[in-house]
Amino acid sequence: MNTDELLAAKVEDVQLETGQQVFTGTVHLNLQCLIYRYNDNEELWIPYPMIHTVERRPPSLQTGRYPLHIRCRDFVIVTLAMLKDGEAQYVYDYIQKYTCVDSTEKLLAFRFRPITPYTSTSGWSVYDTAREYSRMGVGEKTGNWRISTLNRDYKYSPTYPRFLVVPTKITDATLNYAAKYRSKARIPVLSYLHWSNMATITRSSQPMVGFKQARSIQDEKLIEAIFASNVPVVPSGQTLYGSTAVNMIVDARPMANAMGNVARGAGTENMENYRNCKKIYVAIENIHVMRDSLTKMVDAMQGIDNGGQVNRVALQRSNWLKHISTVLDGALSIVKSVHVYNSHVLVHCSDGWDRTAQLVAISEICLDPFYRTFEGFQVLVEKEWVSFGHKFADRSGHLSNEKCFVNLAHTGGNAATNTIKDMQNKFYKSNYYQRETSPVFHQFLDCLYQLMQQFPTRFEFNEAMLIELHYHLYSCQFGNFLFNCEAQRSAHLVQQKTQCIWDYFNTEKDRFLNDLFDPMKDHDLVDGGGVLFPDTHNTKYWSALFRRKEDEVNTPIVYGIQDQNDDHPLA
Repeated sequence: MNTDELLAAKVEDVQLETGQQVFTGTVHLNLQCLIYRYNDNEELWIPYPMIHTVERRPPSLQTGRYPLHIRCRDFVIVTLAMLKDGEAQYVYDYIQKYTCVDSTEKLLAFRFRPITPYTSTSGWSVYDTAREYSRMGVGEKTGNWRISTLNRDYKYSPTYPRFLVVPTKITDATLNYAAKYRSKARIPVLSYLHWSNMATITRSSQPMVGFKQARSIQDEKLIEAIFASNVPVVPSGQTLYGSTAVNMIVDARPMANAMGNVARGAGTENMENYRNCKKIYVAIENIHVMRDSLTKMVDAMQGIDNGGQVNRVALQRSNWLKHISTVLDGALSIVKSVHVYNSHVLVHCSDGWDRTAQLVAISEICLDPFYRTFEGFQVLVEKEWVSFGHKFADRSGHLSNEKCFVNLAHTGGNAATNTIKDMQNKFYKSNYYQRETSPVFHQFLDCLYQLMQQFPTRFEFNEAMLIELHYHLYSCQFGNFLFNCEAQRSAHLVQQKTQCIWDYFNTEKDRFLNDLFDPMKDHDLVDGGGVLFPDTHNTKYWSALFRRKEDEVNTPIVYGIQDQNDDHPLA
């Protein structure tokens, strides 16, 4: 960012209202962000991708100023009030132009350069497939797994990583046939190999079962090989079943949703075709339900209909904590199966890039102390979210026009008609693009927050890191969370053209360390021997993310799954 960009345009004598505070300062506009300077040396920076909605409102009857009401994705709400109508229109048009872009390469990351270069420069190599799976034991503790290069050009499965870890006994030819049976060719592949017993977590998409109850012998052989990967064999070479507990297929969806996909030619596994395993449904709702839940929670947190005060009744009715508890409950089932029952777990939802990522990532954080370290957490995010194709661009709405710009300050005889048409057009676009947005990664961070509250000494990083990650999920300042999959990031040379978020975190590491961290706890058998078992009935609202005080949003009541009880005080 250079001086010319900082001084691209400015408007002086602008009042900023945030909460009950009012300041007077100057608005600076450049190609990347809006900067509000006040009190001589204080600044508020709002990168354009952070802007969610802007309303240009009629002049205030009290002050005569022309306000722009701005809501941001990090839950900041500000009103900028200009002295002149023309100034308000100019700022409105300017930020609309640079907020609603039609290409990822026009986003901030492709322009951003830190004023002071980061001292860490190895962020892009923090996750290496061979190194990380070797750390887990692939090729070291067990020879039952191999790294396949079948997807090296991303043609086999465009949304999967370049390298896939699969059972050694399964050939690439078998994988080619198995791909036809899984949505988007996202076959079952290894995510995690447990340090204590070589039990595994694998992930995939849903099977293409359909009304005809189709089956795939290759898919069945692949899953059988996965489930037999740590099972002893008899001298004849045959697998000795019964030496481990029954393995588990985890369908992250509600049963009704899974069955409903049969009409689309997909569905869920017919368990008659899969040996020595059972299936459970976790009942995590779809992206549309989660988006609606977040909207309700945000309105309640910001007191939209409650004079700016937190609306606790509306907060309860958002069902947000119910959803968080459901994710944690699913992860707990996986943790118990892997660590306690010595069994393998295959996780999938529909396409395997939303609910699957949540369950797998949370389970691994509970199972492996490495992923609770500063470095290990970075590896986990890159592995389970970035490389496995979570649709960051779609879920975060980086290019969507849902960042509604609504002009309510029209003048002239057709003012009312123009305003209604303007709002209809903007919100039509909003609904069209908004269908793909959802707080999936936000929920993952929220689940981590819950774990940190329950196990405050077991994480090397702190809450501030989670809040900063949430901010940069939307800021588009770094390249890690751009696009929808590894193949797209590779094609657009993201690592060559943008900054890496891990270089930022590693440079500022001292700010994000947990003072309470005690690594010796992970060696104490009394404390689970390094494995965390979350209390899914004891969840709380993440007050700091919304810039609220703890006692504003949380009460002594135990929230979570118990919220569904009829005798709950707020039910």
